[in-house]
Amino acid sequence: MVDINNPQEILAAVKCGDLYSNHPIKAKEEYRLLVQKYHPDRNKETMAEDVFRKIRDLYAQAEILFASGQWEESNIMEFKTKDGRHKRLKYIKEFPFELGVQYVASSVVVYVLEAEHKKYFANAIQRVSSLRYENQAMEDEFKRYFPNFMAKFETAEGKWVLVIKKSKDFVRLQDLLNYYQGRIEPRHAAWMLSRLGSICCFLDYNGLAHNGISLENCFVSTENHSISLFGGWWYCVGQGEKMLGTQKEIYDVMGPLTKTNKRGSITTDLESIKLIGRMLLNKTQVPDSYQAWLEKGAADSARKEFLRWNTALRNSYGVRKFIRMEVGEKEVYSL
Repeated sequence: MVDINNPQEILAAVKCGDLYSNHPIKAKEEYRLLVQKYHPDRNKETMAEDVFRKIRDLYAQAEILFASGQWEESNIMEFKTKDGRHKRLKYIKEFPFELGVQYVASSVVVYVLEAEHKKYFANAIQRVSSLRYENQAMEDEFKRYFPNFMAKFETAEGKWVLVIKKSKDFVRLQDLLNYYQGRIEPRHAAWMLSRLGSICCFLDYNGLAHNGISLENCFVSTENHSISLFGGWWYCVGQGEKMLGTQKEIYDVMGPLTKTNKRGSITTDLESIKLIGRMLLNKTQVPDSYQAWLEKGAADSARKEFLRWNTALRNSYGVRKFIRMEVGEKEVYSL
């Protein structure tokens, strides 16, 4: 709900549930308090009359919905599962993607795939569940970078839903880039590329080509200098297997052989990381070794590429230092 002490937030409210509680008696009490606070006879602020009108309009909407037994609130998604259960999600932002819609909330990320994309839904579940770890130490390190499915189900409308657990400090990498107006400071971009390089090494160890490492599918914790790869698993295949698809920007950086034979290759993921690096930096000047790595074609193994990157990073900045990045969910999503 909006901050009732902020007139601009009240004016920005769209549905009655943005301002009032879903209970007739409590909503009436809230309405009376708001009328007292913003009635033009008492409040001489410039926006008071507009705010007062909004308060009345939304309360009138609430009364109609109370009578009908319904309710409306912004940023609420309700699902009815195939077996008749109801699920409700309060989300921060929604984003369309090529297979459906992505919803970002504080504690989860939800992907809703259209009905015709069942094979992608099933592939994502199968690929994540089959990830293997050499030992407990590897599992402890890497498992947190990948989806933890809290729920996966078909809706009554035949859509396919994946609910992935996330902690509040993680934001979409694309949204973080937008917050910084399309350009990330090179040293911060560097630790992000290092984390993505580690993820690629793990994928290579598993013999996989993800084919969906993008700004939209990666979530970053600036507080912990960590990245998780939540989306894109619907495109993941074994190296050498026939591809199921990819995003256009990833297809554009794929090698000519991969475009021809359309088979999974770790090189596609490595080229995707370099593309992300170029997008994060957006032509910002960086040391020569850094720039050369971004522009050089990817190696045929993740380990080889990771060694190249570490050499470029050492030549660029010397000893690594943890540089704090003071931004999180509240700032990125204007909460």
